[in-house]
Amino acid sequence: MAQPSLAAQWTVVTGGWTLVSLPVPGGGRDEGPKARESMERVNGIGTGIGLTAMVAAVLAACGHAPPAPDSADQGEERRLAGANGWLLGSSLGIGPALPVVFMHGAGGNHRLFDPQLAEFRGGRRVVAFDQRGCGGSADAPGGNYDLDTRVRDLGAVLDAIQLDPVVLVGHGTGAQVVARYAEQNPSRVRGLVLVNPVSGNADAGRIAGLPEPEFRPAVERWLGVLLEGASPEARQRVLASVGVARVPAMRSMLADAAGTELPAMLASYPGPVLVLAAPDEPVPGPLRPGIEVRRLSGGSHWAPPDEPDEVNAQLREFFHPLDAAAGRRRRSG
Repeated sequence: MAQPSLAAQWTVVTGGWTLVSLPVPGGGRDEGPKARESMERVNGIGTGIGLTAMVAAVLAACGHAPPAPDSADQGEERRLAGANGWLLGSSLGIGPALPVVFMHGAGGNHRLFDPQLAEFRGGRRVVAFDQRGCGGSADAPGGNYDLDTRVRDLGAVLDAIQLDPVVLVGHGTGAQVVARYAEQNPSRVRGLVLVNPVSGNADAGRIAGLPEPEFRPAVERWLGVLLEGASPEARQRVLASVGVARVPAMRSMLADAAGTELPAMLASYPGPVLVLAAPDEPVPGPLRPGIEVRRLSGGSHWAPPDEPDEVNAQLREFFHPLDAAAGRRRRSG
């Protein structure tokens, strides 16, 4: 079976499926059974669209287009599949407004952004994907889940689907991923939104280093605190997502939560930044002048699924001037 060429990383095939090859330096091992099990357990992804996308990826690599999905799967939703460590996600919508990419935090998955994808797909491209070792994405070859690897994954996705420029939204430890990418690629990122960003969390750092028998129970206790005030639906979705996240990925993300580099990353990025924080969430600091912090009226750490209306309203307000400026640039260029 021929390997997809790097020149054709993003190939549109029949039925509206779009497949992306994301090669990982150093190769990888077969993580099929574990990843497939995770796909089947997270929000019903695996047994429907997700597994179809996996089959489509294999067929595309052989040079054959997959059969069209059922009519219920037709439309703008697309799945990302990669060689040597594929990433599962959604790419939705079309329109002139700036595209937006959403990045989940520790143990999350892209479905936690479903309310935002549904809200903003009407006038722009919106993208979200599961980070390595989370949700329906494969484990990282060699077990490397560090921040730089996850930032490279984000860049590979943006390159593959040709999103330039973009607005990035990161939740929890996803804030570190989008902030580091923006720090390294400021001309490509029109704005950042950090939803309950985590930085300097000593409890997270302690949990990251616990031995295996103690790790999961400690994570559950940590989640109990972060889920205080959450709606029953949000609680259920978060617990299901964290339950299938692989331990090495969780350890790396928790280590990110304990790190204190986020304010420095944001200081190096000159563009507009909005921080949305739940009432009792600590805000990392010190933050450079010009970064706006807005308190949400309620909800838990997982605000995107927990307080979708308020989060969407804040995002809409932040996007509006950025979209207007992008429109002026297009007209003048």
